[in-house]
Amino acid sequence: MQKLKTQQVAVFVVDMEDKPCLPTTSARAKRLLAKGAATVKQVIPFTIRLNRVVENPVGEFTVGIDDGAKRVGVAIVNETTQQVVFCGEIELRQDVTRKITQRAMYRRTRRGRKLRHRPARFLNRKQMTPQPSIRQRKDSIIRFLKDMQKRVNIRRAIVEEGMFDISSMAAERKLDGKEYQIADCEGKDFRAKVLWRDRYTCQRCKSTEKLQAHHIRHRANGGTDTPGNGIALCHKCHDELHAEAWKLTTKHKQFVYPAWLMQGKTYLRNALSGLGLDVSTCAGWMTAYWRKNIGIEKSHGNDAVAMVCRDYVPQLNSLYINIKPRRVRVWEDNPTKVCDERNGFRHYDIVKAAHRTRGWVVGSVRSLKEKAMTLRTSFDDNFAVSYKKSRLLQRPAGLIFSFAHK
Repeated sequence: MQKLKTQQVAVFVVDMEDKPCLPTTSARAKRLLAKGAATVKQVIPFTIRLNRVVENPVGEFTVGIDDGAKRVGVAIVNETTQQVVFCGEIELRQDVTRKITQRAMYRRTRRGRKLRHRPARFLNRKQMTPQPSIRQRKDSIIRFLKDMQKRVNIRRAIVEEGMFDISSMAAERKLDGKEYQIADCEGKDFRAKVLWRDRYTCQRCKSTEKLQAHHIRHRANGGTDTPGNGIALCHKCHDELHAEAWKLTTKHKQFVYPAWLMQGKTYLRNALSGLGLDVSTCAGWMTAYWRKNIGIEKSHGNDAVAMVCRDYVPQLNSLYINIKPRRVRVWEDNPTKVCDERNGFRHYDIVKAAHRTRGWVVGSVRSLKEKAMTLRTSFDDNFAVSYKKSRLLQRPAGLIFSFAHK
């Protein structure tokens, strides 16, 4: 598998009325800035604003969304020129369930106190569908796309979904002229589905090499080829089991993952359609097939690239960007909130600093220490720089864009 290497970073362009135009090269953007024909609008991702109005902006882009529970891979591709103008991951919050449970505990405790009479409020809560822990993940994707639509004309979205058959009715799908039977788990046959469900790990020795799918109940004794009757074992453990060197006492995993995986997908598709995008879907095994077909290594961002560039290796014109949705509403007068500003710098500020060996370094503020601050950069996730040799480039308001340390 090859690693996609950045050829030349694309620069996003908007006109005087903030209409998105075609991205340009860094050399041309530098000339426009030097002549005074444009100004810098945003540092990460680098965006310039022209000092004129473009009547008919051209260019349409497709975004691939590798939807996950902890991180979401996103890639924006110009299918006409086969260029990836943006690639990265969205870091999702993992504390929503804990905070909702804590809030419910506070409410339950408050009801038991001896307070003055007040009307009952136990039936005034609105029921959310999907629940808040799922909704906030999808809203983070929508929030990112709304921000990117301000600088690039996105017209189409491809979302990865799990292709399952909860009702045990198999469905046929065609890919590249071949028919695949999809039921219960992702994969094109019994072995692929069992290994996918068991996370490609031997369920006895935890090995990840030479894996095989074992029928718990043999087909000669009435066993079926459904994934529920299978368990992943390595070659050695499988041979020892058939030689009766050990007995299978560990129960196979019950497949409860599909319903959880598909939660919020309808909400996400409807929200994407509300942005004016043409939405299509694909299965996870299709993404893996396309990624291996074009020969790029595994990552969330590369999966999103493969969903769009299915039969060709694109030109990567973007650095790998990490996106963190920052909370918009902040609890004011919070007694537990401490000051997060030092020497005019705050957390997540985009800073340009001079270093004795690295030269000029651009990164996002990670920590504010007494004598120095550390930055998130493309080569180090905790790079120390001096306050006196640093200057502020950008202070993010909502979304925090930073270079991912790979």
